[in-house]
This record gives sequence, structure tokens and C-alpha cells, in this order.
Amino acid sequence: MGWFNDLILFLHFFGLMLGAAGGMSSAIIMRRAASLPPEQGQVIRGLGPVLANVSAAGVIVLWITGLIMVWSKWNGIGSLPTLFWVKFIFVVTLTAAAIAIHMTYADVRKGNTAAAARLPKLGPIAGLSALLATFFAAFTFG
Repeated sequence: MGWFNDLILFLHFFGLMLGAAGGMSSAIIMRRAASLPPEQGQVIRGLGPVLANVSAAGVIVLWITGLIMVWSKWNGIGSLPTLFWVKFIFVVTLTAAAIAIHMTYADVRKGNTAAAARLPKLGPIAGLSALLATFFAAFTFG
């Protein structure tokens, strides 16, 4: 069962990478697009929804692999260390940021271009949450 848990852990880290990278990249792109002429900015803004999908896919992978590991490695939630729950708070924050980014892009697609102003804040929230989740995971499971 060791190889299975190693594979799931790898996929878990990969999901974390996707979740953080999508959010942070989206924020950087939106900041850059704001400083460009409208026609150039529009082209760059088109990448935002793609990056939001990358982030959402990462968060989905995180949740699936995390739940698998809770039972395959730790025999359920009762066996998890206290610091796991600190890590979990940041995973929930990352999840909320990814959902908010998706909702923001949906608002923009519906014509509410002012909603895009939320993106430079949401991306860093996703990135910082992923960073802190990783930090506490290292102390929880290291």
C-alpha cells in the first residue's frame, strides 16, 4: 500500500501546485492587463478564465487525494494530528478563493466588467492560502 499512498501524495502536491499557480497567475495577468491599451489588455484578460480552470482543477485534485489519504494512511479523521486542522483552514480558504475567482469570471462574462477588480485580491489569497497549507502540512506530516 506504500506505493499507492506515495502516488496519492504526489497527486496531492500536484493539485496544490495547480491551485496556487492558477490563482497567482490570474492576479498577475489582471494587473498587467490593466496597464495596457484596451485592445491588448483584452487579449491578456482572455487567459484569466483558463487559469481559473487550472486552479479549480487543482483544488478538486487536492480534495479528492486529501480525502483518500485521510482514510488510506490515517485511518480516518480521528487519527489526524491537531496541526492538520490548521492546515485544513488554509485548504478551505484556497477552495473559497478558487470558487470566488470562478464566480468573478462568470460575472465578467455576463457583462459586469467591474467585477474584474476583485481578481488582483483573490489571486494572492489563493496563493498565500496554498503556501500556508503547505507550511503547516510540512510540520504536521514531516
